[in-house]
Amino acid sequence: MSLSTSRFFIVICLMLCACQSSRHAVFSGRPELLFAEAKLTEGPAVDASGALYFSDQPNDIIRRMTTEGKVKSVLQPSGVTNGMAFDRQGRLLMCQANGSNYPQDPTAGKRRVVRLEEDSTLTVLADSYHGQPFISPNDLCIDAQGNIYFTDPYYDDGISEKSQPVSGVYRIATTGKVTRVLSDLQKPNGMIITPDNQTMYISDRGTQQLHRYQVKPDGTLTPAGVVFKFPDRGIDGMALDTQGNIYGAAGEGASTGVYVIDPLQNRLLAFQSFPETAYNVCFGGADGNILYVCSGGSIYQMKTKYQGLVLPYNK
Repeated sequence: MSLSTSRFFIVICLMLCACQSSRHAVFSGRPELLFAEAKLTEGPAVDASGALYFSDQPNDIIRRMTTEGKVKSVLQPSGVTNGMAFDRQGRLLMCQANGSNYPQDPTAGKRRVVRLEEDSTLTVLADSYHGQPFISPNDLCIDAQGNIYFTDPYYDDGISEKSQPVSGVYRIATTGKVTRVLSDLQKPNGMIITPDNQTMYISDRGTQQLHRYQVKPDGTLTPAGVVFKFPDRGIDGMALDTQGNIYGAAGEGASTGVYVIDPLQNRLLAFQSFPETAYNVCFGGADGNILYVCSGGSIYQMKTKYQGLVLPYNK
């Protein structure tokens, strides 16, 4: 752990110890392991039945876990899927990334946004911009009208092709038109939109900052400040509760885990560490107060005090 990371972790501990009940004001109990047979879990999303879908990029597979804990394969190969979400018709939307997490076949990554139909066929929603393929679609969110936003970061890892001039954030309109709405973030990653359609949060893994944007009626985004800055690894994936708090999977080494942030006051409310790198989170459960956490090659669940916002918000 670097000196800056060590200092940051100490600051976190001091902040949370200053209010001994801070963790217990957010979480109820400790993380419970549900599944540990993947290599790298990502893209958690809950369907209308409460089943959890998650991807495993190194195995190029999407799995489904029922509320009883039964796990089965949904799609393999999956196009090296990363972020996922369900639309208001109950169809699974997927960010198919590049092959950087699937080195045995770099061409397996399809670099597009697709929809899994009820008959198990795939509908391509976007695979290029201005005639060039995307770099590596990472995460997505859906607004109240059904427009889809997704991030497309470039990581200089020796595998990724910089097929676009910038790391971008894109919008797929309900008409199918694709526009680039942001081009000034270094590595846009996790993203989420509020239920009122007014605010979007986007993590930049280049600066390790969590940004706030106002969502305009025409779908464009206006910067509205930085919510939180991490010294090592910023948020990968995130979720919201009914209070508007952000639950972000971030950090590395001893600092990895779930960070609960109050975006109105730009302050850390709670932190829960995890044994392996925390990649993503989503809410589920019968009462909406179960937080599913992708950590390393495992899936955990935690109960939370506040009800989470289960996507899509109006289902």
